[in-house]
Amino acid sequence: MLSILFVENNAVSFTATLEALQTAGHRVRSVAMAEEITDAIGAFAPDIYVIGLSLQDDDGLILTQRVRSTQPLAGIVIVTARSRSGDRVEGYESGADLYLTQPVHPSELSAGIVALGNRLRLTLSINAKRLQIHKNKMELVGPSAKTGLTTGEQAILSALALAPGQTLERWQLMEILGTGEESPSPSALEMRIARLRKKLVRVGAESPTIKSLHKVGYTLCRDVVFV
Repeated sequence: MLSILFVENNAVSFTATLEALQTAGHRVRSVAMAEEITDAIGAFAPDIYVIGLSLQDDDGLILTQRVRSTQPLAGIVIVTARSRSGDRVEGYESGADLYLTQPVHPSELSAGIVALGNRLRLTLSINAKRLQIHKNKMELVGPSAKTGLTTGEQAILSALALAPGQTLERWQLMEILGTGEESPSPSALEMRIARLRKKLVRVGAESPTIKSLHKVGYTLCRDVVFV
């Protein structure tokens, strides 16, 4: 079941879509103006927003940007009569997942909303099982826990995750951690790797997490996504 909020000053035109979604078991609400969103979502957090661009009290594109910035995991569908390619580009650049031009058949709109919701849930399900680096928070999140990362640990983990084959040589990691007099010794690097392994296991990663390549470097054995 999805929670869907329509933000459109002419909700009558979406009556058939609203009824179809409700019949399918989804929770659906509609508001005519952006200022009504706060009250509308008091009882539920929308999984998907359906936004019209010609609102009475706000610009639909600006609203789309605001929703995307505050709720990055929500789905956003823009439905509008604006059909120029430039309009579509603006819609997607504002954060929309789907940009549909009217007239759009209720069954097509319903199918698009449900397909988007299913895709978002699948992505969330997959990411929930993956290790996540929350870059701004300096935090590692796993299936069972989360823990803080030092600047060096985050640098090591990020570099390994982005490297071809998730493998780097020792000298490459030492270069990432510092240069000149601040460059760590091989033993100091090994200690950082050991602490990082413990943190990976602590948040729920299966062993092995980081393998040592004899006289070469290290390989990250688990997928990591950046949030």
